Amino acid sequence: MTTTRTPRPRLSRTPSGPSRRALLGASVPLSMAALLGACTGGGGSAEESPRAKDGILRWWDQFRPLTETFENELFAPYTEESSDLTIERRQLDAADLGEALQVARRSGQMPDVHSNAGLGATPAALISQDWFQPIGDHIDVESLPVAEEIYDGVHRFGGDLYSVPMFSGRIHDATPWVNTELAEQAGVDPDSSPGTWDEFRAAAKQITDETVASGFVLPQKDTQFLDGFVSWIAQSAGAPGGIDWTTGEYQFATRPFVDAIEFLKSFQDDGIMHPSSPSMGPRDARARWAAGEIGIYMWGSWIIGGLSVDEPESIERGIQAWSIPRQDSTRHMLTRGPGAGQFWVAADSPYAQEAAELLAAMCGEEFQAALAGAMDQPPALLSAVEGADVHPAYTRMVEHFTEDVRIAPVPESGNPATWRVVAEMTDIHPNVGEIAQSYLSGATDDLQGELTAYYDAMNAERERAVESVAAQGEDVGLEDWVFSNWDRSADYTADDYASR
Repeated sequence: MTTTRTPRPRLSRTPSGPSRRALLGASVPLSMAALLGACTGGGGSAEESPRAKDGILRWWDQFRPLTETFENELFAPYTEESSDLTIERRQLDAADLGEALQVARRSGQMPDVHSNAGLGATPAALISQDWFQPIGDHIDVESLPVAEEIYDGVHRFGGDLYSVPMFSGRIHDATPWVNTELAEQAGVDPDSSPGTWDEFRAAAKQITDETVASGFVLPQKDTQFLDGFVSWIAQSAGAPGGIDWTTGEYQFATRPFVDAIEFLKSFQDDGIMHPSSPSMGPRDARARWAAGEIGIYMWGSWIIGGLSVDEPESIERGIQAWSIPRQDSTRHMLTRGPGAGQFWVAADSPYAQEAAELLAAMCGEEFQAALAGAMDQPPALLSAVEGADVHPAYTRMVEHFTEDVRIAPVPESGNPATWRVVAEMTDIHPNVGEIAQSYLSGATDDLQGELTAYYDAMNAERERAVESVAAQGEDVGLEDWVFSNWDRSADYTADDYASR
């Protein structure tokens, strides 16, 4: 697609790239320092010597629906065999976790194991800042059931294993979750997925017209959510993702991205969308859906696990998972990179052996089956869902993922130096999520121009970052974003990197 850049005065680079380089040294609100004190029981200094073993392995994460799974299926079995060890887990919201980790790092009070949620930096960038230590020397990697799911640049860096995949990469965040009670009231078959955008919109309109509920909701307050969500809808219209890996070209200004945002706006224009959508975040929308105000909510796989904890009555009332609709009858595959590492061992932890063993246990068939039963993100071993005690809608969702999603290449696995480019790049605003929000609110009507300006700015920023990193002696170039042997209909495996 050939486009002409339209200058946009709002378009800007974040001067210091706070979500990447500056984040690791950013200031943190006083409330988070208080939270850290509550979590760790006191202050400390980053200059102190590494913590000696005190019988407590500290573990921080953001997975609230997995609390019982961690406690009963991972920690309890491990501490029964290691009776001299106690595992102390703290669960925080993702944003709070990222801030607490920054405070902990500066004050010398890091947990032994933690997720990297809320830090906004790639694992490779964090490793370069000495956040983590490798675990490969403590466990038999090749014997892990997920051994084939471990990738360079994702879990392994510089030949050392740092993390393992707990969840599958074969997912997307736009499953249409249907209130079956409302669908049946409206005469919509909740067990039949609409195949196309028009059919999907017609089903949502029917729910709006025939019930007291809104047919559809799109939480528009969270631009980060919108940024990812628009990409999934664009892929259903034919976009290969934010990047076409066969060429390395950004796709933000292409027709599928324009069509995706216009498709979402059509629900608003036609009175099908819940009127409070502009003020909702994803969790707000889930609560409104659970209360019976909305017929269809497109969100991630973790919705049933969350509802089981907070609003179980909504599941009892009836829930079903539809396949993501396509723009037309052409069935485009959705693509996503491999399942990421979720947990990492702090560089100064004295419990590297114990932490590595816990991470290895997370990959085992028993814990993976328990993880499936929690109905959060699907486990790395998708086969574990078959024998797990899960809701039929969750099973159906996983079947859709198996049919609809393929594993795409990631530049870091092809050339580990590309993470330095990502770390060097500053954020560009407005991004796709912010542009979508503006268009939906009526703040802008030049959708193509806004997306084109963002596309041009992203190209320029990546070129600048590549040149900057190359000037520092790294062997990296724009060609590292090109995977000419990529077939969108098939998984891109570890072997494919060698033959690209």
